[in-house]
Amino acid sequence: MTQDFAKIRPEPLLEKKPASNPPAWSLMITGVVLGITIGVFACVLLYLSGRVPPLSQPAVATAELANRASADSEPGTPAESDPAETPLEYEFYRELQEYEVLVDATPVDLSAQDPNRRLERDYLLQTGAFERRELAETEQQRQAALGLNVFVKDPGIVGRSLFLVQSGPYRTQGELDNAETVLRRNSIPFLRLTSQSD
Repeated sequence: MTQDFAKIRPEPLLEKKPASNPPAWSLMITGVVLGITIGVFACVLLYLSGRVPPLSQPAVATAELANRASADSEPGTPAESDPAETPLEYEFYRELQEYEVLVDATPVDLSAQDPNRRLERDYLLQTGAFERRELAETEQQRQAALGLNVFVKDPGIVGRSLFLVQSGPYRTQGELDNAETVLRRNSIPFLRLTSQSD
């Protein structure tokens, strides 16, 4: 008996379907459950290692001190004082008084930090340079509202009009520091200049 292999139907090929991703919430729940499980397992291992102090240690220590005090006292005599009222004495308070550390320190001149110290030169703080006088005057009014002594200066550059917004002059370190602090707090950039006597 002969078979005609041409007439035999081939089996249908398996259809390839793309695998769909699992929903995000199932991954989140799986991660949370797995994290809690690992955390509990780590806590149990830490507890079994014996490195965790007991939770009621202060109460146990107080009870042990009370038992020692009652055991040390003679029967029939009351204890001198309550263990909670006895002051604790730490050895390091006595030891530190006798301990001295030698360091190679350079003394700091605090007169340089004196806010009333007169500066070697007078300083100006420049906070802007504008081509239009109206913009310079607007900035001047803004800074004057902050309490600064502000003025607009025309440097007289030939062929170019430029109006500088400056404050000062500052003659002491305290005045200069206060003005710079006000400008920094209000996010106003500034440039420190030495004042030239006209």
